[in-house]
Amino acid sequence: MKKLFFLLIVFLAVSCSTEGPRKPAASGKAGEMLVVMNTTKWEGFAGDVVRDVFSSYVPMLPQAEPQFNLFQIAPDAFAKLFETHRNILFVEFDPTLEKGKIEARRDQWSYPQMVIKVITPNEDVLQRIMENNRESFINYYLGQERQRMINAYKRMINHQARTAINEKLKLDLAVPEGYFVAKEAENFIWLRQTGTRDDLDLGLMITVLPYKDPAVDFDHEVIWARRDSITKLHIPGTFDNTWMTTYPDIPPVFKEINFNDLYAVEARGLWKVANDHMGGPFINITFVDEKNSRLINLDGFVYAPKYDKRDYLRQVEALMYSVKVYNEEEETEDIPIGNEENPGVVS
Repeated sequence: MKKLFFLLIVFLAVSCSTEGPRKPAASGKAGEMLVVMNTTKWEGFAGDVVRDVFSSYVPMLPQAEPQFNLFQIAPDAFAKLFETHRNILFVEFDPTLEKGKIEARRDQWSYPQMVIKVITPNEDVLQRIMENNRESFINYYLGQERQRMINAYKRMINHQARTAINEKLKLDLAVPEGYFVAKEAENFIWLRQTGTRDDLDLGLMITVLPYKDPAVDFDHEVIWARRDSITKLHIPGTFDNTWMTTYPDIPPVFKEINFNDLYAVEARGLWKVANDHMGGPFINITFVDEKNSRLINLDGFVYAPKYDKRDYLRQVEALMYSVKVYNEEEETEDIPIGNEENPGVVS
């Protein structure tokens, strides 16, 4: 089958800062996406194609939860009221086109905001566009969700916890109020937020190790074993002879990622307390501080048996993505260039 080439239009947006540009604050709930497309199309095959991508389940959660909560309006209903929504997807059909188009903008009408427009001649092309760009689309929207949370964290810093991380681990983290240092050890800090709700606990372990051999340090089995050794040593359960461990019967899912412009390996999985019945999801990210020849391991986890966990895990993930090697110089963000199968968005 002949390969389809998609025309990409990349728009340069203003650079991000804690305060952001002089635009209204983005509206909408966390994880919510506004889909602007013909209602008849939405209720048919084209809507199924969109839902297959954005309502797909978040991997490695104890219960099925979608990537985004979608709500749809017709194009003629898209008024100024909706322009500030945090995540917007436009799907337009133009049978005069020979090829599909993807337009992507950050912060078009509000801040932080992600707007993607897909213009397609027919439903078959729409399906190919969505499938070829599935992961990229999701990552662009999630990237803005993370930035929104990081911006909020920077406005309510817990300076005591931040200073402890600076001094002990030579890392900088946008630790917000509500988190506290639950444990310190050599090359290790456990941040914790217990919240005001019963049975809600968010945690982040930060571990610094010598960087020796990338073939070993980033090996999936090594990362898994490293996590279990750290949690057994530092994260006890409620009762004697109990500790956190990775759920043994459901292996973590590993993938290589771009972590703040650094190569990293991400692991997502489920944890449990050995010899007890507590458990929940976790995300583990391993990357290198090359300047200081250190391996940095971040592990965020959630305990929330009474609640959906997607948004809580994303809150912890945003905290992880706020990390910087202490005193490192700020670098200008490169603008990726897209190709026919990758929208390569935006800055």
